[in-house]
Amino acid sequence: MKKYTLIFLVSFLLSPLNAAIDVNKCDNIKQKAKKIDCLTELKADAIKQKAMGPLKKINNKITSYTEKKKDFDKENKTLWEMYKNYKKKQWRRQKISGP
Repeated sequence: MKKYTLIFLVSFLLSPLNAAIDVNKCDNIKQKAKKIDCLTELKADAIKQKAMGPLKKINNKITSYTEKKKDFDKENKTLWEMYKNYKKKQWRRQKISGP
């Protein structure tokens, strides 16, 4: 009887780790603002369901996106620098693809 009680308690405690949250739901969204909104909603759902497994994955996605944004902001401090970098990338693409 003690074994059954122990199994029940362990399964009850571990069930929030495998909540039904689709972590990859936001991967297909192209617009950055909508993607962040979607990830924030998923994070809120994971917190409500106390799902630690999906919550860690969502936090990793949000932090990686934040790091990419910081790198972009560091590279393009002003609108003029952003324009110059865009033109450089555009010129490289034309050079690679040929006339």
